[in-house]
Amino acid sequence: MYDFHDLYEPNSVQEALQYKKQYPQALFLAGGSDIFIKLREGKLSGCDLISIFALDELRGICMEDDGSILIRPLTSFTEVAKHPLIKKHIPVLGEAVEQIGGPQIRNIGTIGVNICNGVTSADSASTLKAYDAVLELTSLE
Repeated sequence: MYDFHDLYEPNSVQEALQYKKQYPQALFLAGGSDIFIKLREGKLSGCDLISIFALDELRGICMEDDGSILIRPLTSFTEVAKHPLIKKHIPVLGEAVEQIGGPQIRNIGTIGVNICNGVTSADSASTLKAYDAVLELTSLE
């Protein structure tokens, strides 16, 4: 049903980046709501996947010492919408992500992928832009 070549399951962000360096054409797999649809349609046949789903260090929301709110990329839309910091400080973001798909998509879909996919349906991206959000990227270099 899902025609992919290899699945790599790193135990850390560093290991995920090493896999990406070793297999540059591999795709990062988070919740899977976008990739699995494309795989089923045959659009990504034979691709390699690097699953970052189990990397809990990429989940959660907290307030930094400087007062900024950090939303890690694997935080689900459901968690964003229900988190007390979001409700108190940026409720419009919570309202925006509550409009994404149905409950199943909001439970598995992640804010990081929603931003990074670059699709017009990135419901969270425009709200984050309005708040002058800063996106932090990590690489080996």
